Amino acid sequence: MKKIAIIPARSGSKGLKDKNIIDLCGKPLMVYSIEAALKAECFDKVIVSTDSEKYGEIAISAGAEVMYRGEELSNDKATTYDVLKDLIGRVDCNIDYFVLLQPTSPMRNSEHVLEAIRKFEENFEKFDFLVSMTGADHAKVLVNPIDDDESLKYFDTDFANYRRQAFKDYCPNGAIFMGKPDKYIQKGHFFGEKSLSYIMGKYDSVDIDDEIDYELAKICMRKRLGL
Repeated sequence: MKKIAIIPARSGSKGLKDKNIIDLCGKPLMVYSIEAALKAECFDKVIVSTDSEKYGEIAISAGAEVMYRGEELSNDKATTYDVLKDLIGRVDCNIDYFVLLQPTSPMRNSEHVLEAIRKFEENFEKFDFLVSMTGADHAKVLVNPIDDDESLKYFDTDFANYRRQAFKDYCPNGAIFMGKPDKYIQKGHFFGEKSLSYIMGKYDSVDIDDEIDYELAKICMRKRLGL
């Protein structure tokens, strides 16, 4: 099947400055995702979508193609859907599906990508999407809102008998998303009954959003690289 890898890398992150190219054990962060896609050796194109020439130069030097975004897709209001719809419409080849690899998931490697691809293609007639998931840190029974009265009325459960092992709740880990272009553009997201799960372990599911995540990623990557 024909497929492309898309790595979105907007500049100007507010939490961690230049998060998508922050140094992680000697490499700009997004390079790990580029390398995972290239090493899989199954994509017709590996494309980095960015608004930054600096990011573009890093992507090209790592072996990816670059598609630059317009200004309207480079601000905080632009959604992933907006970016993907624009890019899919500009790709100069017909594809069966695309694979979104967010640069903030550096522990996801080519083996994960290939395993997820095999699962998706084996179930291609039944499912339109695939999303990587991991076991949730807290079962959903433990996660509820607290209203202005600050009471625990939504936590009316006997937690003395709570056993974590009895719950198997999952959440998206942000590492891998797959979708058929027409179905994605029509639906606007990757989730629902036509979406297939690909389960990943905690170690490989590190997603860098803030400073704590970044420090954890450094520990995990150093361990993987034997540093």
